[in-house]
Amino acid sequence: MLTSLALATGTFSIANQLGMSGAIAVVVAGLCFGTSYSHSVFDEASRKELDVAWTLIDEVLNVLLFMLIGFEILEITPHLFTVLATLAVIPLSIAVRALSVLLSTLPVHLRQWERGRVLGILTWGGLRGGISVSLALGLPPGDLRDLLLPVCYGVVVFTIIVQGLTMERVARKLYPSSTLGPQ
Repeated sequence: MLTSLALATGTFSIANQLGMSGAIAVVVAGLCFGTSYSHSVFDEASRKELDVAWTLIDEVLNVLLFMLIGFEILEITPHLFTVLATLAVIPLSIAVRALSVLLSTLPVHLRQWERGRVLGILTWGGLRGGISVSLALGLPPGDLRDLLLPVCYGVVVFTIIVQGLTMERVARKLYPSSTLGPQ
């Protein structure tokens, strides 16, 4: 546990000192930590304990993040421009999600285009949330933060309420003969 914690915090600090993204550096370090070499170093019981510990840390940090998000939303005063910007960004974010999913799965689509339904599911299911808001919260105070934060909140609320609550309906429409649970 101490090794993985030191790896995460050390990697983040070093990346920040070098002017790089600490978050991406920690993800890469985690991927390296999870290689087959580490499977030969740690026994199965140690891996399970490590997984339980990091799951607990993840839950605690998510609670703290969403508490911070909840407190910060009280400070936002929506203006007409930010509402209009949010309404413009929502379809743009869905279109960009569709394009990124299409381009990343293009080899699969070229072989079997019937998978276009998968594109619809992956696009509509692209919920945005904690990470985008925490990045917006990390911006220094100023005009850019005052614009991006309410727009980000608006997109997140849209994806949670509209996309999240209609995901099952979209899946049933795209896959009517599949067994997606009780009907």
